[in-house]
Amino acid sequence: MRIPHTLAAALALLIVPSLTVWGPLAQAADAANTPTAVPAAKVTASQASSANAAASAAIQILVERQKKAREEAAKQQEDVLEINERDPAMRAAFQQAQATLDDFLKVAASGDPKFTTLSMRVAIREGKRKEFVWITPFEADGKGFKGRVDNAPTQLKRVQEGQEWRFQRKDVVDWMYVDASKRKMHGNRTTCVQLSKAPPAEVEQIKRAYGLDCQAR
Repeated sequence: MRIPHTLAAALALLIVPSLTVWGPLAQAADAANTPTAVPAAKVTASQASSANAAASAAIQILVERQKKAREEAAKQQEDVLEINERDPAMRAAFQQAQATLDDFLKVAASGDPKFTTLSMRVAIREGKRKEFVWITPFEADGKGFKGRVDNAPTQLKRVQEGQEWRFQRKDVVDWMYVDASKRKMHGNRTTCVQLSKAPPAEVEQIKRAYGLDCQAR
């Protein structure tokens, strides 16, 4: 089952007002749940059905929470913020992403087909506005990096999904990739921080659906 991008991109707003939509979840869900992610002999129809059901349930939870959070924010006339930079855990996630960025770039440069959904989350500034968006695909261009904005910004006015964007190493706040051979997502520390405030049962469901392990970063 291929999960629609518009739904799978809804890892957002679990807690008002600190979360937002991110694009690579759609691709990661595909990589983690398609039979080609592991040897065909090890995948049964029931296992595939179970994985699809888990992913669908997780998506529904996220969609409902996003809708509720936006409604609450509208009632309070508050801006829906993407990431709370004042959160010490989020600042630590930024620092960890920078400290391990070289490791991620080595994975990206390896060209190994088992590594999919390679993405970097970067800070984009527009006047007084700042938002954190996922960039994929991306490449080094001698002056830094360039790639495509992979989710629709909610705060920025002049940046759109699919637009080419150039950025520097210092702009990177997170990275992620999926090891399809092990059905495991690596990196994505900012999402782990966002999930830390959500109900444990729902978090576990989401982690199982996408192979996200926040204990082994």
